[in-house]
Amino acid sequence: MSSLILHHYPASPFSEKIRAILGYKGLAWKSVLVPPMAPKPDLIPLTGGYRKTPVLQIGRDIYCDTALIARVLDRVHPKPALVPTRYKASCAAFAQLEQTLFFATIPTLFQPSGIKAMLAEVGAEFLERFSKDRAALFAGGSAKRPGPEFGKTHFLPLMHALDQQLEATPFLLGDVPTLADFSSYHPVWFVLNNAGVASQLDAFKNLLAWVARMRALGHGHMTEFTAHEALDTALTTPSIQGFDGPMLEPEGVRLGQRVHVQATDYGTDPVAGVLMHASVFEVAIKRIDERAGEIVVHFPRAGFSVTPASAEV
Repeated sequence: MSSLILHHYPASPFSEKIRAILGYKGLAWKSVLVPPMAPKPDLIPLTGGYRKTPVLQIGRDIYCDTALIARVLDRVHPKPALVPTRYKASCAAFAQLEQTLFFATIPTLFQPSGIKAMLAEVGAEFLERFSKDRAALFAGGSAKRPGPEFGKTHFLPLMHALDQQLEATPFLLGDVPTLADFSSYHPVWFVLNNAGVASQLDAFKNLLAWVARMRALGHGHMTEFTAHEALDTALTTPSIQGFDGPMLEPEGVRLGQRVHVQATDYGTDPVAGVLMHASVFEVAIKRIDERAGEIVVHFPRAGFSVTPASAEV
């Protein structure tokens, strides 16, 4: 199998989710740093316009969204398992909670003390551009950018719930990490990395001890890689990865048809290509780019729409 290449940036919470999984599995991977906001001129040839971070590349297969990336990593490197059979429903429930946890961190970070810490770290100009970029993510999708009230009613109650659950076991579902832990860890990590609001978690001793255990998993064996090397890898890799799950075509489209795939919640930029595969787990389309060659871009089936390319998006 081709090397694992992660396109990410250090401060990205969803990237930290995948870096922690790579650490838990003890995997070797290549690190390509991408800008935290548009434009991303060396990533677009691979993704076709998908704008969220991170993106996993295996040869000329490109995997979008951490829900799918985690599933792929568990498929190609099954031990240790992220989703043990006895915890499948529990892991699925925590995966559904993940967006609520993450959305609760946004207004928490954008309290005055959090903004002050961000200004000291990145400066006013960068923070203004970043805020506008993230606001644009919520244009056109079903999700709305969470406001202060959402943070007040969700963040600390959810932190308390996690803290209570971690009183009896070192990880959320027992003695070893599962997808439940990785889905919950990165929002907490995000808050703890902001000196202005990190103290809000001081009272949650079980939670902080769990964070220390999660950090101790490390990030695996990382090698720096350039965007140009990643593009060359896509261009020169002859084979593609196998698809996941039996065929289940979306309504209104068929294999071989040119389609648009886009997230339905936020970050809804459409990606165009020829439909190669669709199952309950993933949608895969073929794209051709002059810099990357013929590539296959994979998306989760859940949370993404597939429409004929002639349809309005």
